[in-house]
Amino acid sequence: MKKYKIVLAAAALLGFSSCIEEKIPTEYVLDEQIQASEAALQGMVNSIYTSMAGYKNDDGGIEMISYGSMRAMLEHGTTQLVCSGANGYNTMGAYCNGAVSATGSNRGLYPSYLYYAYIKNVNDVIKMVGVDDLDDTKKNYLGISYAYRALYYMDLVQIMEYKKPTDSRYSYVDPEKDLTNLGVPIITEKTTSEEASNNPRATVDAVYDLILSDLQQAEGYLAGYTATDKTQPNLSVVYGLYARAYSNLASRVKTSVTYKDEASYWQKSGEYAEKAISTSGCTPLTETEWTDPVNGFNNRTSQNSWMWATSISEGNTTAATSDDGSFSFSMIFGTETNFSVYGWRVGRSLDRKWYERLSDNDFRKKSWLAPNFFYESKNQKEGQPYLVEKDATGKFINNKWAVSDESATVQSNWNDNYSGYGPTKYQYQLNSTPSWIRSRINIPNGFQSWPWLYVNIKFRPHNGDYRTYTVGGATDYPIMRVEEMYFLKAEAALHTSGVPAAARALEDIVKTRNSEYTCTATTAADFLDEYVFQKGIEFWGEGINYFDAKRLEVGIHRAYKGSNCERYQHCIDMDGVYVGWTPGWNQAELNANRAIYFYNNPYTASATYYVYKSNDDLRPYYGTEITE
Repeated sequence: MKKYKIVLAAAALLGFSSCIEEKIPTEYVLDEQIQASEAALQGMVNSIYTSMAGYKNDDGGIEMISYGSMRAMLEHGTTQLVCSGANGYNTMGAYCNGAVSATGSNRGLYPSYLYYAYIKNVNDVIKMVGVDDLDDTKKNYLGISYAYRALYYMDLVQIMEYKKPTDSRYSYVDPEKDLTNLGVPIITEKTTSEEASNNPRATVDAVYDLILSDLQQAEGYLAGYTATDKTQPNLSVVYGLYARAYSNLASRVKTSVTYKDEASYWQKSGEYAEKAISTSGCTPLTETEWTDPVNGFNNRTSQNSWMWATSISEGNTTAATSDDGSFSFSMIFGTETNFSVYGWRVGRSLDRKWYERLSDNDFRKKSWLAPNFFYESKNQKEGQPYLVEKDATGKFINNKWAVSDESATVQSNWNDNYSGYGPTKYQYQLNSTPSWIRSRINIPNGFQSWPWLYVNIKFRPHNGDYRTYTVGGATDYPIMRVEEMYFLKAEAALHTSGVPAAARALEDIVKTRNSEYTCTATTAADFLDEYVFQKGIEFWGEGINYFDAKRLEVGIHRAYKGSNCERYQHCIDMDGVYVGWTPGWNQAELNANRAIYFYNNPYTASATYYVYKSNDDLRPYYGTEITE
């Protein structure tokens, strides 16, 4: 029997352990003694933030996973994110393949488990607070809870809404079953266990009814509220959620029954995005903030652009190595760290075409390692390793790839064993030449032996500590950044004011990354292509791109000569709606809630959409265009 629990400080108060084979993850019972305790109420509110640090499976069937991990893993099903390494790290291969709903993969079924557990948290708080005798503190508790619930349902309904792929290679497993406009079962503080056990999928429209209602409640209860931490949503965050919601509604008017006023939704999306910017006090990240090896993309307190964030403290078990932390965010995306998936030969990379399309003048390009990082020598001193910095005394710092001893002043001689999946360490030997490096890239199975091309260093370990997992693994994760509001303003401008206005709005944000940037789009299609590209670069690895890909139906395209796809399962080519974007409910959930039993999203093997059928077929494409 698999058992799951939230790992958090207030776990003793919450009692979240449950047997998923017997209970739906949304079932809850509140203890009367807890209801009566003000301290317990505060603990419950705090648990909303801390629960996002991660879930742990006690039996080892499904490891630790956090909110950041879930959002980022969804993005594996987009063009711009490519998994390097042997297999995408164990069972995470399903996400690397872009097949969130891969048959037989429990990992593909994470979303419903995770989000309904979060929803349970906020429902418990709302039920506990009630609506009588509200003081300012309790009003704020309610506002925080409603804002989080709006976030969770907005994420969840976008993930679970079924969109039938239009690709001719796709055949629906049940063509007579119409899943159009079906969302997710709605669980609120008023839902009983009996009701939850027979709870049909609500329409997407009904879910957005709840989302907008929750945002209205949050807006009222948070009026005049000043957050003391970025884990706490305030009015600017609520405005940002409104901006997201209305862009979503505007994008799906064709399938909606009740939400048909597209022009109004685009207008509201732009207006709320502007309100979010003006009330947040946040500014776009500077180059220094973006590339900071100590605090870059890991610390909510040092990032002025972050409007809303998760928090993981040092020593939290989600930052642990091995099974306890294998799916925490830093474990999945921490390229630099000794304790991350680095140990399993996995790197999360930017698609090669996207890297090459990005201007060299754009500081965001520094987030990924191009081939020249590994074999170009024109600016390299004899015997000095790449990708390191030195302090005033000449001691190497930030020296993950070069030496085992951080106090060393010379590069170690790394293992040159190319049997199996390649070397145990991914760096060139001391004084090796560009030709030596290139020859390793261009050997058969080259990327399996050298899986670091275009790999990210966007997400840095906390405090720059790439060795100590309880420190370096304690990375915060942005839920909302102010930059997103600028992009939403640009998209709204396209639909309300036309291409020139949209181009100017896009320039407003991208020029903060590349001062020479000009948007040259003259048609709506050209603008959207540039919009998806620039937003994809901006939010790479943050999960937002998955939602945009599914919302805008941009497909997934990784198959081309010179692609940095590590293996054939990742080389997917599919226009429009990609089949792997929609997970389903697993058998335990179907048994627990019979009302969704016959209305599950279909499971479809993603193998149909691989362009190539073997690594032998892909081998000629590995590294062949990399030259001095």
